[in-house]
Amino acid sequence: MIHKLRLPDEVITEIENWKVECDKIKNSPLKGLKEHDNIGTKTNAYQCSVPSSLIADSYWLAFTLRACAELFGGDHRNYFMRKWDGHFDGYDIWINYSYKGNYNPTHNHAGRISGVIYLNNEDETIFTESKYRYKGKKGDMILFPANTLHGVDKQTKEYERITFAFNIEYKHPVLAEDEHILQKLITGVNNG
Repeated sequence: MIHKLRLPDEVITEIENWKVECDKIKNSPLKGLKEHDNIGTKTNAYQCSVPSSLIADSYWLAFTLRACAELFGGDHRNYFMRKWDGHFDGYDIWINYSYKGNYNPTHNHAGRISGVIYLNNEDETIFTESKYRYKGKKGDMILFPANTLHGVDKQTKEYERITFAFNIEYKHPVLAEDEHILQKLITGVNNG
């Protein structure tokens, strides 16, 4: 199932700031060091992770985790975004810069839920199995199961297509009896 959401104006402003900061990385002579490596690296003009501090301080993350809980079930505290502390990728969210001739091949993602945020877009995201096509506008966000195959055809117009892609994980809550067993394992206590 693909869920379409509209981001609040304040969150769209945050995302516009993410692009400004990512532009600094893209325009640096050292940009190759921070390039995000995935299936779209060779077919998009450039990809890099959004700086961690921007995600940690954002309202976007809270909005998204709460939306995941509402749309997919469970408590928002059980949803989280992967983070690689001490690594240049930081959180599992990156910007895609695309120009005429670029595309994103059919692929899926890691995690439980994936999403796309649209900042500047005139092309469709194509979900191959369902044949669903979505042409997101500035401030739109879609959420879908991470194993859903999707892609973007070759860009035919001359413009800067800007999207952000991300992955959300889900941690099952620990049940009381599981907590008791876990404590036994940690302390080495055996009552049997």
